[in-house]
Amino acid sequence: MPHGSIESPTAPTTDWLVTQHALGRLPRAASVLAEAYLELNPQKRAVAARIEDVGGYLLETAEPVSLGSNMDDAALVEQALPDGPVHDSVMPPSLAEIVGQPTADLAWKWRGRGAYEYRLKELEDNGIIARLLRIEPGRAMPQHTHGGLEATLVLQGAFRDDAGRFGPGDVELANDAVDHRPIAEPGDTCICFAVNEAPMRLTGPFGRILQSLFQH
Repeated sequence: MPHGSIESPTAPTTDWLVTQHALGRLPRAASVLAEAYLELNPQKRAVAARIEDVGGYLLETAEPVSLGSNMDDAALVEQALPDGPVHDSVMPPSLAEIVGQPTADLAWKWRGRGAYEYRLKELEDNGIIARLLRIEPGRAMPQHTHGGLEATLVLQGAFRDDAGRFGPGDVELANDAVDHRPIAEPGDTCICFAVNEAPMRLTGPFGRILQSLFQH
């Protein structure tokens, strides 16, 4: 699988996400999301460990190959990390280390009534979009569909859409067949980490007017 895309089945699941992460088949941003998911759901670690064991055995018995650009990508990520640990009550440790500052200190960008985002450009390559989303209680993201796979990990609060309710530690995986409008539940502000294979396409009544906001 190329590291610039997220190949997925027709109806992707979190087990599929963990499997692809353990096999090293996800692009960097999606792999970071999967690792954060495992930190919030440690019971899934056993599944990932078994897959990694099988993958390690296959690597040991395979012909040697050059790691090429993958080593360069790893070095760039390491250089981008802050000098000391970042402690944040919202983000799991691996994600907090990459973001480099607590969510309360981020320069959030307004994306509509009660909706904000913070782009993680150091994770973005080959068209992948990575961002933190903040949705105030009772507010909604604009109605939208996708040009590819969208993975959304809830870090705090909860949201609902046609697929159900997603709370802390849950991941919603949506493809281009999904057209939805996530609405944050009352209570804590909803904060998510989202990775998109391509820019989302707004489909609601004001979609064309707002579309330019979500592409910059």
